[in-house]
Amino acid sequence: MNKSEKFWNRLSKNYDRQAKDKAYKLIIDKSKKYFNPTAIILDFACATGLYSFEFADNVKEIQAFDISREMIKIAKDKAMINQVDNISFSQTTLFDERYKEGNFDAILALNILLYFEDVEKVLNRMNELLKPNGLIITSTACLKEKRTFIGVLSSSFIFILKKIKILPYLKYYTMHELEKTISNCGFKIIETDILIDKPATEYYIVAQKTN
Repeated sequence: MNKSEKFWNRLSKNYDRQAKDKAYKLIIDKSKKYFNPTAIILDFACATGLYSFEFADNVKEIQAFDISREMIKIAKDKAMINQVDNISFSQTTLFDERYKEGNFDAILALNILLYFEDVEKVLNRMNELLKPNGLIITSTACLKEKRTFIGVLSSSFIFILKKIKILPYLKYYTMHELEKTISNCGFKIIETDILIDKPATEYYIVAQKTN
């Protein structure tokens, strides 16, 4: 078990309560217009399935995954209790060979891109998995924006937590840098919005595959 899985396993018990913030509600409201009853969706780093369950009635199928065993266990339990049968939950990664190229209409990548040092590799993989004109729907804390340093966790405190291996890797983006990175990996930005200003700038992006 790597340190990232350990970190997310520890958060799983209280994840739902902590994740249901203002940004969560806005993401749901803003994203539903991009789905239709024939859509097949991939939920990348689905955690306990919060977003998958919200969108299940709007699409044909959701394949959801996370590296955390405990998150997936909670998600599967919720699916069984609520009798949701069009979501499959797996403990795996984006590079699992079961995910086939050109298979998905949209990929949810919510609150995850900042945890990858090799984010271009991740974005290119998402591009491969999408159908022509497929979408990625993302929300990312842009920790390099100046306003975020007023937040509860200062950059120096985050650095210390990373050093002592309490936090996983974190990438610091400005909104412009994040948009540029996504665009450089074969996507056209079609919608953006700042969901939360403080303590961190939560930046919502919808981008369409162009190649």
